Amino acid sequence: MRRFVFVLAALLSAATLARAQAPGSGVLAGTVRTSEGTPVPNLVLIVRGPDSVRTVVTGPEGRFRAEGLGPGHYRLALRAGGFLLTGTPETDVSGAETTLDLSLAAAPVREHIVVAATRDEAALSTVGVSATVLDSERIAEREASSVLTLLEEVPGVAVARTGGLGQQGSLFVRGGESNFARILVDGVPVNEPGGEYNLGPLLPLELDRIEVVRGATSSLYGTDALAGVVHLVTARYPGAARWRAEAQGGSNDWFRGEAGTAGQAGRFDWNVGGAHLSTDNEQPNSAFRQTGGAASLGFEASARTTLRLSLRGEDTEVGTPGPTAYGRPDLDASFERQIGVAGLQVRHVRGRTSHELRAGFALQDWLSRDPLDSGPYLPRAGDRVGTDTFFDFVDPLGFQQDTRRLSTGYQVETQLGGRHIVTVGAELERETGAVGSRAEPLLHPERTNYGGYAQDRMVVGGRLFLTLGGRIEHNASFGTRAVPRVAVAWTVGETGSTTLKASGGTGIKEPTFFESYGVSFYAMGNPDLEPERSVTFDAGVEQRLAGNRLRLEATAFHHDYRDQINFQIVDFSTFQGTFVNVGRTRAQGLELAAEAAPRPWARLFAQYTYLDGVVKERGDAFNEVYAEGRPLLRRPKNQGSLTATFGGSRLNGGGTLVLVGRRADSDFQNIGLTENEGYARLDLRARVRIVPRLEALVIAENVLDREYQEILGYPALGRSIRAGLRFRSGEARRP
Repeated sequence: MRRFVFVLAALLSAATLARAQAPGSGVLAGTVRTSEGTPVPNLVLIVRGPDSVRTVVTGPEGRFRAEGLGPGHYRLALRAGGFLLTGTPETDVSGAETTLDLSLAAAPVREHIVVAATRDEAALSTVGVSATVLDSERIAEREASSVLTLLEEVPGVAVARTGGLGQQGSLFVRGGESNFARILVDGVPVNEPGGEYNLGPLLPLELDRIEVVRGATSSLYGTDALAGVVHLVTARYPGAARWRAEAQGGSNDWFRGEAGTAGQAGRFDWNVGGAHLSTDNEQPNSAFRQTGGAASLGFEASARTTLRLSLRGEDTEVGTPGPTAYGRPDLDASFERQIGVAGLQVRHVRGRTSHELRAGFALQDWLSRDPLDSGPYLPRAGDRVGTDTFFDFVDPLGFQQDTRRLSTGYQVETQLGGRHIVTVGAELERETGAVGSRAEPLLHPERTNYGGYAQDRMVVGGRLFLTLGGRIEHNASFGTRAVPRVAVAWTVGETGSTTLKASGGTGIKEPTFFESYGVSFYAMGNPDLEPERSVTFDAGVEQRLAGNRLRLEATAFHHDYRDQINFQIVDFSTFQGTFVNVGRTRAQGLELAAEAAPRPWARLFAQYTYLDGVVKERGDAFNEVYAEGRPLLRRPKNQGSLTATFGGSRLNGGGTLVLVGRRADSDFQNIGLTENEGYARLDLRARVRIVPRLEALVIAENVLDREYQEILGYPALGRSIRAGLRFRSGEARRP
């Protein structure tokens, strides 16, 4: 760690040295933005003039500045495979400063801008880390019923849900546990303390994009980011005011109604939407109901200062019948959840430096109830019979998990020496909660964490992009830890069509409230727990072919998850237990991805993940599925997806084939099942414009009506079909 700090300090010191300028007094300056207005830092521009060829690198807000130019005519070119400069990027330079603002058009297979990888906008090919962006066009085309359905198409990610829409949903990034990924909504961390987040009820409401960064990112985000980060970004629509509405109905008593408005008036822009969805989910006592809303409100206080307020909330109720594949359904158990997320960002830009002040609040309040005893049952699976009779754990008042997370932070980013973008920030998080069975006094834990981080994104020789960073994190449970990260991307060739990349980092995760502060005799909290840790590495290549109509990507990864917290009995005479750092797992494998745009009206997306995950040190003494040498639970060795989209403004549609291989699992009913069968699911959708601004849509999920279980004991939905109408005023643009 001392060596890391020394190297970082040396690099930052070198960046502050004055640069020798070529003869001349001319200056060429401007900004580089996408066609949507998003600034793109850290891009390499090639400036060709009468006597020389220079390279400059864009800084914060996409600003660039070439100094010491002699008088004459200059042309600019871009070294980035997924972008094209629009218009005629050339101008004359004299002794005065010349301004030339540049706009980027997307190539047929576009380059994505990602925020979660560096905490500011960055072209994906320059960050060196493994990341996937599901943009607004892809989200809209998919017509997914849930966010989990969208995440099935991300390489390195496995999902599992206990039945239909709204049931408990888990996300596994590169073989990590379901609480090993940091979940952000518009930059606000929303995980429960300890990393848990139930993705099952989460709907894709008003989303502009989903960013998934794979690999440890605790160097930027501190706790929870052992395996990766998932960032959900609410849509923004600067432009003429418009509104939209839609309604859907279909199988399983499906009803979805949605409405919203967006636009810009002077310095103020808004996007506000709400939705209500209900369905009976096919199984007994599985009915799901949710009402939710999301908003993004922006205000340009001045040419240099902007404010943005983001809001998101949901109110959910769903029945929880239990593992009905093995026994009678529990007809009275239920799950209720209310979430609220609010984020405020104030950004001020002056020259090559940007300042950002953030404040966020995340509320997650859920209640699990089972008021009546539905009677005993003996689990059965075909000709297999369980060894024990099971009963309900009756809790008339319910088990409550009410957690609040208040976060604040300040970040400054500046360009030094023309080739370095340096980021420095500090954060404070306050975690509180009211958790436990309502039949007993609730636990009211509190925890305050704070940390500081630094990052240098540098360009070496115009082709090598190096990111070096680290964080010092102080956690109220485990004390102070340092977490570094390094990433490199090397662009091969003048056009930037080939990019080699590699990254490595470490991650940390705090214990849950119960693990640190629990007071139950049978599960006493342990205040001396160490953080769960990870060490991750990956390396890969991205290749663009056929005039940017085909992009291929391959990445090999190795993740080591250490000091995992597990429950252990310390007194077998009383069965008293506590939590200890005893588990260790390893996950390594290969991720493949392809994207093609052979015609303007056709696109193809494909991904495959091979995962070799294994338990290295046993964490659970009671279940053999956690024994040393066993494969990781519910994380398939082979999985993939293929999506095809087609059509234009009048008629369009698509299909997605999801393939999931065999995976280790447990019935947890003493039946003896330790493996779950693989499955294939085909989803189709089509849309047709009836009249301007009005379209009809049809979505069919699990078209082949395959029977499968994402988690043993919980049947997934069979074939379901829904149809509806969608209206948009103003510009006929898909969100």
